[in-house]
Amino acid sequence: MIEGIFAVVTELLHLGTAWRYGYFRDELYFIACSKHLAWGYVDQPPLVAAAAYLSAASGYQLLLLRLLPIVAAALTVYLSVAIAHELGGGRFAQTLAGCATMLAPAYLLLGNTLTTTSFEPLTWTLVIYACVRIVSNAERRDPKHARQWWMLLAAAVVAGAYAKYSIALLAAGLFVGLLATRERVIFRSVWPLIALLTIAVALFPNLAWQAEHGWPIVEVLRGDAVHRPGFQNGVTLEYRSLATNAGAFALEQLLYLNPLAAPVWIAGLIAPFVLRSIRDLRFVGIGYAVVFAVAVALGAKGYYVVGIYGALFAIGAVAIERAPRWAGATLFAAMFALALVALPLALPVLPVDGLIAYSKTFGLTGSDGQPARLIQPIFAEEFGWQRLARDVASVYHQLPADTRKRTAVYADTYADAGAIDLFGPAYGLPLAISSQNNYYLWGTHGYDGSTLIAIGATRIDLLRKYYRSVTLARTSTEPYKWVVEGPSPIYVCRNPVAPLSEIWPKLRWYGA
Repeated sequence: MIEGIFAVVTELLHLGTAWRYGYFRDELYFIACSKHLAWGYVDQPPLVAAAAYLSAASGYQLLLLRLLPIVAAALTVYLSVAIAHELGGGRFAQTLAGCATMLAPAYLLLGNTLTTTSFEPLTWTLVIYACVRIVSNAERRDPKHARQWWMLLAAAVVAGAYAKYSIALLAAGLFVGLLATRERVIFRSVWPLIALLTIAVALFPNLAWQAEHGWPIVEVLRGDAVHRPGFQNGVTLEYRSLATNAGAFALEQLLYLNPLAAPVWIAGLIAPFVLRSIRDLRFVGIGYAVVFAVAVALGAKGYYVVGIYGALFAIGAVAIERAPRWAGATLFAAMFALALVALPLALPVLPVDGLIAYSKTFGLTGSDGQPARLIQPIFAEEFGWQRLARDVASVYHQLPADTRKRTAVYADTYADAGAIDLFGPAYGLPLAISSQNNYYLWGTHGYDGSTLIAIGATRIDLLRKYYRSVTLARTSTEPYKWVVEGPSPIYVCRNPVAPLSEIWPKLRWYGA
């Protein structure tokens, strides 16, 4: 009953806000990918492209584009409450788990945006839930039900892998945790092998695509690790230094999940080692330690492991329910109050100018005589895309008619290319070409490269090597986008040193 209530409230919360701003930068790329459906992509598995495709008939209307992430967010909260109930938690534990999961800033953002990480909280929580049930059935020696939960585990891993490969990290961590505890007994049946074979067969098409294309995801991850810019307001969350990045990684876990909710998930890590009734869940805490350590060692970004916290909230809530009532009530009230205060920074409940004013109230922007600006980077990446297409069109239509026919619009990032593809046709623009990630594989669309309109600054020095004339035509500026990037320059490139087909391989870049 409580699970269903929380799921419905979560869904309504997202349905009421997901349409408010605009398309997130990655969503523009996923829309482009949905027009080239395949078993794999350079930088991602195919699930997000398929999810975007489902909204194609509506013209990629925002609410429909984000419908699956909204459903995933609701199911994540449902599962978190269900785990608390499964572990013997009462109404308080279930309510605490539901609120902590539903109002976690990272989960609010992911439920409101279509990204590869949007499905991670659901699939990671489902994997842990299946493991909990497998362990529970092993203790009761119920092979019939164990078989069902092994198949659910396989399905959750497959779904997670088709959304984002990082679920392999969770699977490895839980495997180590199970081997390190007495719960290793679950591996003494044939069902783990059957589940593993099921996963391998189901993932074969995607892995075959990656193998056929030379495993480009490896190059993407390498490029992603190198490209770690800070924000315009001076905040930096990711560093190239491993030691510094480890500290930032730990801090981000607090910020992404609500600092005052930290006692709940930390209790979820510790309680199985203290409370006899949930002692068989020690593998979850060990698995978390493995996931955290490996992620830090690989220089991962902080949000790469947020999927694990829905289950930890559930376990921790059961433990906290055993504390004195006043302590649990105080923690709940403090956590809930901070979640409400931070809500506009994680969910678009306010108009954008209202959000800027709200941020200024707390001194987050507009101090020291500086103008107040939009400082939430995810939201900032939802503005300026139509303006960019309009500004590019103004440059494009200034070219002579015979030149326009041979002129390609080249975007240095997949987001800019996706914006041109989505908004450009209304302004008479052709589809964009780009050398980033899967756009590179889609090629030059037959353009000879004699004239190129180039958007963005990251590739311009390289373009100057291959074009004798590179002229800045205008700059596209979006004030709301200030925190993540500056104005976007628009160049006209003429007189190439070689045909575009020869230049193209030298422009390729894989990464974020």
